[in-house]
Amino acid sequence: MPKYSTISIPKELHEEIETLIKNNPGLGYSSVAELCKEAIRLRLSEVRMEQKEELLNQIDIEDLINMLEKNIKEK
Repeated sequence: MPKYSTISIPKELHEEIETLIKNNPGLGYSSVAELCKEAIRLRLSEVRMEQKEELLNQIDIEDLINMLEKNIKEK
């Protein structure tokens, strides 16, 4: 299986990002693909964090304490 695949973005967005990169070399991106890859990586990180927070909000602390106590007693 290849390590990378391709994605497509609308031409207008590609041109906007390309202009942004050319006009702002201090951003540190050398290509549209590089900026998009970083944006996707950051968004995935945010989604994972949101999922963890949602899971933590669903956990009932009392149930968790009881489960831990039960596991400790079993050992």
